[in-house]
Amino acid sequence: MLLVNKNITVVGMGLTGIASANFLVSKKARVTLIDSKPRSKLEKDFRSLNSQIRTLFECSEIPLNSELIVLSPGVNINSPFLVKANKQGVPVISEIELASRFTQTPIIAVTGTNGKSTVTTLIGDILKQAGKRVVVGGNLGRPFIDLLRVENVDYFVLEISTFQLEGIKSFRPHIAIILNITPDHLDRHKNFKEYSDLKGKISAFQTEEDTLILNKDDEHVLKQAIHSKAKKVFFSMTQKVAKGTFLEGNFITSSFNEKEKHFLSVDGLRPPLKFQIENILGAVAVTSLLNVTKDDVANVATNFKGLDHRIELVRTVHGVDFVNDSKGTNVGALHKSLENFSRPIILIAGGKDKGGDFQTLKIPFKKKVKHLVLIGETKDKFREILNGSFSYEDAESMEDAVERAMKKARSGDIVLLSPGCSSFDMFVDFNDRGNQFKEIVSRL
Repeated sequence: MLLVNKNITVVGMGLTGIASANFLVSKKARVTLIDSKPRSKLEKDFRSLNSQIRTLFECSEIPLNSELIVLSPGVNINSPFLVKANKQGVPVISEIELASRFTQTPIIAVTGTNGKSTVTTLIGDILKQAGKRVVVGGNLGRPFIDLLRVENVDYFVLEISTFQLEGIKSFRPHIAIILNITPDHLDRHKNFKEYSDLKGKISAFQTEEDTLILNKDDEHVLKQAIHSKAKKVFFSMTQKVAKGTFLEGNFITSSFNEKEKHFLSVDGLRPPLKFQIENILGAVAVTSLLNVTKDDVANVATNFKGLDHRIELVRTVHGVDFVNDSKGTNVGALHKSLENFSRPIILIAGGKDKGGDFQTLKIPFKKKVKHLVLIGETKDKFREILNGSFSYEDAESMEDAVERAMKKARSGDIVLLSPGCSSFDMFVDFNDRGNQFKEIVSRL
């Protein structure tokens, strides 16, 4: 891709936009970086910006001389300010599309509504254990475009979101995996079908030489295989698969070339992964294709401590386990989180609505939740599905919520923060929300 003297506009001055702009300048392009926010809110983010890059603040118009537009993930590809550029035929791509055009290194791409970060991390750790030179990033940690600076890489392991997939034109992973698909980001995408199809787009440019790994237990995931040319591999919690991984009794098991192999027992896992067997199956399906050994998988899985804010055991107080799942930012994640536990749950939930269908929570709430503490803007929406089926109360802050939950809890119960919503009504982000929860729990 020839970039010398090309006029390129990068939209969004976050981590990804800055990395993209710096990369483009290194390729001798003429780069303009724009953002709709004022300079005062962005200065801390662009200290690493190359001085050759032109910046425009409080800007929602694409410069007229633009020959290419690169979008940060937070920028909707259907935004009105891009209409004129589209009509003029100016290409609009995402950062992962740009990065993929400048590497021949095999890409392992992980998408799905929930579990992406854990599976991406597990795959990276297992491959490193097997002696491969791997860098991990994408929607997790460093942007893909920034990873290109690392030399002699065997695999890029990337977490990929629908926001990034909106703008791909040729992005082609060697191995792609779709973990699950439940409604999310419907405040950005038109409907669930559009959201689901964007997940499937991860395989849009794969060929017969590539592999697509699918969750056999998720009908929405399986629908995305219809138009894929890639070889299909599956993973399942509920049934054997001819090619892939599955749970057989208490064992993570693989089946390839008509040979079955027990990788490890669920009993040997730390608590965070015992709650995430489906994620292990996905990671083992990917790494099995790359001929890792049973010992490599077992060493990583049995020592994996889990990621912050993802079904994270914070502390046990008077026999009550406090669990932080602040990354549970959608209805599907909340549902999955509840299914992990067999003990009574005092649930802290609520936040900023993302357009999820709360009606799907009625049955799991009735089965799993002993008491509900509501926070954030969605209190009324939660109340609509309860119909007095169990007790609930409102809280005005995280500290208030934890105190109320503690009063209701008895030894053997679980106090679970799994909001089912985004955090932006009360917190900076899900990390801030989870960290506040952990800090308050530490003081109990």
